[in-house]
Amino acid sequence: MGDLERADVRRNRARISEAALEVFRERGIQAEIREIADRAGLGIATIYRYFSSKDELIMETVRDQLVETMEVVRQLALLDDPLEALKQILTQELALVDYLGGLSEALNARPPRALMEDLRGEWEEFRAAEPFEQLIQRAVDEGALRRDLDIPVAAAMLSGLVLKRNWQPPLASRRPSELAEDAFALFLRAASVDGAAAET
Repeated sequence: MGDLERADVRRNRARISEAALEVFRERGIQAEIREIADRAGLGIATIYRYFSSKDELIMETVRDQLVETMEVVRQLALLDDPLEALKQILTQELALVDYLGGLSEALNARPPRALMEDLRGEWEEFRAAEPFEQLIQRAVDEGALRRDLDIPVAAAMLSGLVLKRNWQPPLASRRPSELAEDAFALFLRAASVDGAAAET
């Protein structure tokens, strides 16, 4: 394969990936391949040259976003202040869920079995609640959070907010940054040493 041909392959694949993300965000995973082909300005046959099925295209779209998010979370978890890291991770993940729109909602409701099997390794390596648990533990160890805090429950509460199916009104009307700010303030009132003292 020559340089021009390779460049054409990369260009077409990028167009398909961008179009798929846009269409899945707008319509969820029930969107048809024809819609993606139209958005990309390519024929349906061209899409099937790069992706054997719609499920494979969904998997690639989700994997790209998942890998990117995992790397951002890993970097944020290295911040010196564990509470600031917690807040930024929550804000980042809520922004991603909002950005993915219908794709996120559809995958939370009923992800394709093949997708979950394909991504099992990534999810096992990087559980959604794990960075929250680690950072909460650091904050407890540093005396910023109460020592009697149930860390797995606190981590599950924060990471559970990232599931868009939990965003019932009036949560759904708030911007992700506002939701993160409000949720984290509530968490601190209950979990921080200062917050606990203020409640008594």
